This record gives sequence, C-alpha cells and structure tokens, in this order.
Amino acid sequence: MLALSATLLLSTSQASSAGQSGTTSPAVRERINRVGADLFSAAPHPVEAVTELKSILALEPGSAEAHMLLGIAYGVQKKSDLMGEAVAELRQALALNPALGMARLSLARIYLDMARPARARDELNLALEQAPNQPAVMSLLGEAERQLGNGGRAIELHRQALQADASFVQARYYLGLALLDSGKTADAVLELQAVVKSGANPAESNLALGTAYLAAGRTTDAIAALRESARLDPARPETHIHLARAYRARGLLADAARELKLATPGDQSMTGLYTNVQLDIYMEEGLVSLKQGKLEEAAAAFEKVLALDSGHAAARQQLAAVKKRLQDRARLKKPAGGV
Repeated sequence: MLALSATLLLSTSQASSAGQSGTTSPAVRERINRVGADLFSAAPHPVEAVTELKSILALEPGSAEAHMLLGIAYGVQKKSDLMGEAVAELRQALALNPALGMARLSLARIYLDMARPARARDELNLALEQAPNQPAVMSLLGEAERQLGNGGRAIELHRQALQADASFVQARYYLGLALLDSGKTADAVLELQAVVKSGANPAESNLALGTAYLAAGRTTDAIAALRESARLDPARPETHIHLARAYRARGLLADAARELKLATPGDQSMTGLYTNVQLDIYMEEGLVSLKQGKLEEAAAAFEKVLALDSGHAAARQQLAAVKKRLQDRARLKKPAGGV
C-alpha cells in the first residue's frame, strides 16, 4: 500500500492541532516537530522515534500529537506484535483531541494493514465528516470499500479524489486496484502504468502492475514487472506468489516452484493476513504440482487449503478432480481379473 504523504495528512489536522500548541512548551514542540519530520521522511527511524516520544510523553502525557506520532511510529514498523500498541496510542490521541484528523487517518490505515476494512471505513467516514473533500480521506475510504467488495463505490471515491487533485498518485494506485477487482483490466493497466511511471513506491506499484498484466494475459510483461518488484522488496510474499502464477501460465514450472519456496512470510503470527498468504501458497503449489503430473502432491496441497478454509470452492473442485484421476489411475494399474 502506498504511503500517505505527510503534507496530505497534515492538511487534515493542522487546524485541529493548532489549539493544542499553546499548551506545549517551545522545547517540547521542537522535539515533536523533529520526530514528525523524521517519521514522514523518505528514510524514517521509527525505533528511535518510539524512544523519543516516550520521553516526551513522560513530560507531557496529555500531548495528543505525541500519542499520535507514537502510534504512527509503531505502525510503520509493520510488526504484528506492535499493531495493538499503534491502535492504542492513536485512540488515546483521539480521546485527547477528537478533531485530530491525522490520527484518525493513520488509525484507519493501520486497520487496513490488519485486514479490518470495516473498522477503517468507520474511522474514515468520521474523518470525511470532519474534513470534507479531502483527497487523502476519500482515497483511503475507497480502498476500504474495495476491500469490503464494494468496487463501484471505491472507483467513485478514487475518481472524486483525483478530481480534487489530479497529481495524487495514491488515489490513482488505489483506483487501479479497484478497476482490477471490478474486471476492468485494460483500464487498471493504464492507471497502474501511470503510477509506475511516477516513480512512487516502485516495489508496490510494480507488484500491482504485474498483477494487472497477469489478469490481462500479458505474462511476459507481468514477469518483468513482478521481477522488478521482487528485486526491490524480496521479502514480500505476494510478489513471489504472483510470479509463480505467471511462470505457471508460461509453463515454467521449475521457476514457479522456486518462487513459492521464497513466498513463505517471515512474520508467521497467526493473523488473517498470514493465513491468506499461506492459503494462496498452498493453492498455487497444488496447481503447479498438478501441471507437473504430481497428483499426490497436488491433492495434499489442496487439502491444506481446505484445512485453512473449508469453504474454498476452487480448492474443493480441484481436489475432487485430482482424486478422480488418482482413482482412474489405480483402476488402470489393477491386474486383469484381480480382486
């Protein structure tokens, strides 16, 4: 997910935080500003920011901005064991100052990272009431709607955000995802090509473009984009999963199997996100094994998918077909006249 720009985030909260500035000493204000600038820089230092913000809060525990930045510092580390801390700090910031738009937007962003789009939507609707027509809020709300399966509403919100700010790359990125989910593959490719051309978060944008190319049947282009994404962020499981799909589509089964071995995420906390990634890995392993003629391995992989999600229709269908082939093969091997 492309990072929200500091400028856009700040624009939603400058007015609401102004009332607090008078209660903060100049020395502490300077420290808060310095930490905020670092967190929104191209190379933030979130671990050091956590230490500094805890020190600030020991002096001024009622600083909503310090709680907010501490929540952001936890969140940007993308560690599952820190997400609860991030949510708690951002909620504390909002309890101290409910009009702090940046805190609400950041909280919604973390809910999306935690695969809780309904909670994100609730926060973003409140943010939109407080700051109407803000592109950052509309775009993130559109992404929440996409994750909830409301593609039409998502596209509408992203187009509204781009109408307000045609240069807002994040809205264009999310628009591409929404178009892709809605089956408008050619339109999605065009939007995501523009995002890649902008140079914004190239690992993320190349992953999205490669996925769109794959959906469009452009496997050569998909492999090129996905390889670039994997080069920039080799730890991202989704990139290796999509590369495996692209290689399988081209019949490059050894390459597909290699990518699936690289796909297992390093953070294996039992979260919804990890479960979904592992499910995708097992499903693709089954399809690759099936294409290799390894029926027993394919069946085992599809059974793993169903162990994680008993309602997975594609895995159930594939498993039934594989079991029938195994039964047919066993009958053919059976000696004539045997019992």
